Amino acid sequence: MAEKIYIRNATGELEPLTEERFETEDLLQELIGQHPELLAGEQMRPDDPLRWVLIRREMPIEGWALDHLLIDQHARPTLVEVKRGSNREIRRNIVGQMLDYAATAASVWSERDMRRIFEESQDDPDDVISALLADDGEPDIDGFWEQVATNLDANRLRLLFVADEIPSELERVVKFLNEQTRDNLEVLAVEVKQYPGQFGYALVSRVIGQIESSRDGGALGTTSGGTRRINREEFLNSLTPDVRDAANHMLNEAVSAGGVIEPRPGSVTVGTRCPAYGNRVTNVAQFYAPTDDENGQFTFRIYFDHPHTGVQALLRNWIAQFDDDDFGAPYSYQGWLPGRSVSPEEIVKHTDLLSRRLCDAMVQLQELQPSESD
Repeated sequence: MAEKIYIRNATGELEPLTEERFETEDLLQELIGQHPELLAGEQMRPDDPLRWVLIRREMPIEGWALDHLLIDQHARPTLVEVKRGSNREIRRNIVGQMLDYAATAASVWSERDMRRIFEESQDDPDDVISALLADDGEPDIDGFWEQVATNLDANRLRLLFVADEIPSELERVVKFLNEQTRDNLEVLAVEVKQYPGQFGYALVSRVIGQIESSRDGGALGTTSGGTRRINREEFLNSLTPDVRDAANHMLNEAVSAGGVIEPRPGSVTVGTRCPAYGNRVTNVAQFYAPTDDENGQFTFRIYFDHPHTGVQALLRNWIAQFDDDDFGAPYSYQGWLPGRSVSPEEIVKHTDLLSRRLCDAMVQLQELQPSESD
C-alpha cells in the first residue's frame, strides 16, 4: 500500500499526499545528481552534516559506469548506485557490483582525473569547492584535492545504495557490511520517496544501515579499530583545562606554519604538503584523546612511516632531536618507524619547545624539493 504524508495548509486543514513511485531509475538518478542533499547527510552525521559535490554522473570504471561519483566536504569519495525498489537487482546483485567498484576505485581513479573531470563540468570550480568547505574556515582547495588522493590510497570510501524503496534483504546486507568495514569503508542505503501534491512534489529521505557505534556516534571509546573519528574541537574538549590550552597552542602554531589538522579514530593528526613527495605528509604528529585503556591519560605521540626516502630522512632527524631530552619515551606501533610519546604533564611543561620543533618540521617538509632520482 502506498504511504501517505500530511501537510497542514493555511486554513489549518490536513492535506494527504500519497506516495508515487518513480517511473524510471533515470528520473531518480537525475534528481540525486542535481540535488545530492537528498542523500540526507544530516542523518548520517548529525553533528557534522555531510555535504557533497558531484564529480560525474555515469563515472567510467573498468568498462562499467557508476551512477554517481560524489565527494563530501571531508574529501571522501562517495559512490552512489541508484535503483528502483521494483528492480530485482537491488536485492543482492547490486551489492556485488558496488563492492567490485570499491575494490577497483583506488587503482582506476586518481585525484588528478577526478579534479580534471570536475573542473571541466563547472564554470567556477574553485567557487564550488570553496562553498563546500565554507564551514571549515579558510578553504584550502589544493589541500582538499590532496586529501582526496590520500583517501583513495587508503580505500577510505563511502558506498550508498539509493532507491525509492530499500528491500529488507538489502538493508540486512548493508548493516552487516557497515559493521564489518566501518574503519575505512562506510556502507549505507538511502530511501528517497516522492509525494506529489497540488504545488509540486514532497521528497522524503531516510538513511538505512547506520549502527550505534558508528564513526560519529557514541563515546570516544578506546583507540581500537571501532573508535569513531573526532575533530579538533572534540579532541580539545576531551582534555583537562591545562592540557587543552597547551595542545590548542601547539595546533594553532602548526596551522600557522602550514600544517593541516585531520580527524582520525580517537585522535587528530598534523601533516603538511611536501613538494618532494607530491602530496601531503600525514601523521607527522598525532594527538590522542583520553581513553579507558590509558587510564584517562592524554598522550601526544610523534610517529611516522613514509615511503619517500627524503621525507623519511627529514623525519628521522626531527625525531632525533628528542634523544637528549629528559622527558618523553620511545614509541613504536605495528612496524612504524620509531617515534616519541610525551605525557600530558610534559606537554604542559614543554609546550613552547614542542611547538617550535613541530613547526620546524612543517617548514622543512614544505621546503623539501624533488631530487633527480624522484
